Amino acid sequence: MKEQNYSNYAKYLVLADNSKGRLRGTYTHYLNFKIVKEIINRISYTDKSTYSYDGDIYKRKISSAEGKNILDNIGVNKWNVATEKILLVASQLKLSI
Repeated sequence: MKEQNYSNYAKYLVLADNSKGRLRGTYTHYLNFKIVKEIINRISYTDKSTYSYDGDIYKRKISSAEGKNILDNIGVNKWNVATEKILLVASQLKLSI
């Protein structure tokens, strides 16, 4: 099957495999990943120094440019030092991905 036909969860599993154990491949972790990805998407398109999630306000741990880079890497299932910064946001939100 071509990668373009993969479901979003299947794409996450490929990224998790490429992360060499940094991301876990369970569906629960995937659901948390979707939340973190959405937060990073919001961070990427604003210059505010804070963001909110679930009624709490957090200080950004990544820049807008880093957020865009993370999203680009996720789009092509590439795991590197830049993509690993997704873990900073996830830990700040206390979400295990």
